[in-house]
Amino acid sequence: MQRLTGWPYKMKILRCVGALVILAFTLPFQAEALDLAKQQYLSPREAASLQQEVIFLDVRSTLEWLMGRVKGAVHIPHDEVAQKVAEMIPDRSIPVVTYCVSGGRASYVVEAMQKLGYTVVPVVNGGYKELIANGLEND
Repeated sequence: MQRLTGWPYKMKILRCVGALVILAFTLPFQAEALDLAKQQYLSPREAASLQQEVIFLDVRSTLEWLMGRVKGAVHIPHDEVAQKVAEMIPDRSIPVVTYCVSGGRASYVVEAMQKLGYTVVPVVNGGYKELIANGLEND
């Protein structure tokens, strides 16, 4: 049996290690469905890869909304959510994924929605630009 030594051997090891690292980072995002009930926050990559029915709720200002949004998102400015969410999203069983610019306003909205009986409302860390950068369509 021939024993590998030197540079060819090191390259083979590096390729194997590289493949394992890539696999370790991609496996968590290939799951068919995240258990959103156990998630308080989602990474932009997780939010973009959701394969279940969710509503994206944009809580940015109207001006920010007009400059671009996730395709199909519902818009309710963060300071109007308590008054308008029940009318615009009456089904409290569908997961609502909230986003703003960075996550601050969305976190505030989640608290208000949970007080109104919405149970599955994770926040997207990184906000709108990160969602678009991770593959969600812009509208």
